[in-house]
Amino acid sequence: MEIDIANNIKAVELLKVEMLQNITDLFGDITAEADNETRFRITQDAARLIGQAYLLCGRLGIEYEEIDDEIKALLRDSIAKRHLLERRFGDLSALLACLENRKDRYEKYEG
Repeated sequence: MEIDIANNIKAVELLKVEMLQNITDLFGDITAEADNETRFRITQDAARLIGQAYLLCGRLGIEYEEIDDEIKALLRDSIAKRHLLERRFGDLSALLACLENRKDRYEKYEG
């Protein structure tokens, strides 16, 4: 049992370090000259960061579905409270629709 705890702690620490590195990479890429390569790097940075956040939470005993449900709940709440990004750009509704659509696609695939 001690080995599992030690390995879990190592995995958590590794993910924390990788997340910090990816935040640094993302911020650096955001300030880079805008071109297709920069867009690709920003997309990769964001995907890595989001994936690592899911993995970190998983290591802490949180189910991935719980994270998805909480993100959607936070988005709905922010939409209801008329967050600035929602009022001006509709960003929160767009993200919520994307997440809901992803669920629909998964359910269709599962049958």
